Order: sequence, then C-alpha cells, then structure tokens
Amino acid sequence: MKKFVIIMIFAGFLFAQTMQQEFLNPSKVRKKFKFKEFQTILYADDEVFKMDSTMSNIEYIEISGYRIQLISTQNLNEAISVKAQADSLYSMPVYVDFEPPNYKVRIGNYKNNEEAMSMQTVMQRHGFKYAWVVPSKIIVVK
Repeated sequence: MKKFVIIMIFAGFLFAQTMQQEFLNPSKVRKKFKFKEFQTILYADDEVFKMDSTMSNIEYIEISGYRIQLISTQNLNEAISVKAQADSLYSMPVYVDFEPPNYKVRIGNYKNNEEAMSMQTVMQRHGFKYAWVVPSKIIVVK
C-alpha cells in the first residue's frame, strides 16, 4: 500500500509538470493584436512638440530618463481624457503609450529622478493622485 501511495504522488508530480508547461506555452498565453486597431493613439513627434518655423532646425535625440505616469487604464477614452486634462494644465509633452492591454498616459522628459520626483508631488496636488515616476526613453534637444 505504501508503494502505491508513493507511485501515485510521483505520477501526480509528473502530470502537474506537464500541465504547467502546456499552460505557460506562449502561443496559448499571448493574444495577437493588429497594429491598425491602435493607430488612433499614435502621435507623431510634430504633434507632441508643437513646431513653429523658429524650431525647424532643432534636432531631438532619445536617451534614458524618466517620465511621470498619470494613469494606466484599459479604457482608451479615459486615457484620452486624462491626456487632454494634462495638456491643459502643463506646457510639456504628454504621451499615450499602449502596452497591451493598458493605455498609459505619461508626461515630461526628465533626465534625472530627483527632478521627476519633485514634479510628481506637484501633479499629485493637481489631482493626479496616482502619479508615479517611471524609467523611460525620453526625447531631448540634441
């Protein structure tokens, strides 16, 4: 009887391992998204940086830095609403990023964490109570 119990436990472990491997199979976990479904939230650089004729010769580069994330939501209309609110309050670029399944509204281009943290407290006082600093690729003048 003792051997039977040991064999059953061992068989259970083998079966559980197989089931876990099947469950974690990426083809069963990941959902495929079509690019065209999300074109409404892609903003060109000239939309984020409102260019005028005096700025036509300025070049921008992308570096590691920080942004302040105002919201993460699965509702596109909510993300666009928060972007519009941030645009009206601040004179800095506001981005809507899509990382399935969430739309993330992020603001600013901060080179160091301290600068971003100080603006985070300001934004929290302006009603964005869940604002937090996130590492990000940022756009700065070359």
